[in-house]
Amino acid sequence: MNWDAIGAIGESLGAIAVLVTLIYLAIQIRQNTAQQKREELVSIQHGQNSVVAQLQDPRVFGAYVRTAEDRQPTIEDRGTAFSWVLQYLNHFTVVHELHRNGLLKDEQYELWAGFAVAIVAPRGVRRWWEEEQGRLAFHSEVRELVDTRLQNSDSPPIPITEMWSHFSGDAWQRKASEDVD
Repeated sequence: MNWDAIGAIGESLGAIAVLVTLIYLAIQIRQNTAQQKREELVSIQHGQNSVVAQLQDPRVFGAYVRTAEDRQPTIEDRGTAFSWVLQYLNHFTVVHELHRNGLLKDEQYELWAGFAVAIVAPRGVRRWWEEEQGRLAFHSEVRELVDTRLQNSDSPPIPITEMWSHFSGDAWQRKASEDVD
């Protein structure tokens, strides 16, 4: 056998090995990307659960509802409510960044975006957002998204206090009077 033939066989085997390695790496990258997306979704859900779990505290929940519906909130109510809104919208900012970087599907993003806008939409929170400049605490893209959806006259956002009955001031008033009895 001549050395040229052996060299050609070696080059062919080397090219095949490189091709197999590239295919293997492409599969690994695809699997890693899918795993990263799953982990991001779990992380987002944990963040969401953590912020929303604060509403299990009747003081936080009542403060948010009284402030959101302008039912004579105290300064403490407003502070508690806006602190919670800040936390939620900071969480949403992370969701927004993940979506912008392609790590979150449009449908998933729209669910979180709708919830974020619904939290800001009630008149008491909206006044803070617009008139008291609460919006300035957030990334410009998040502000623009919330502002655009709040101003959408064709499809105005449903305030969370109207979306789910247990967020309404009436439900909260009934609960508070039951607790007194």
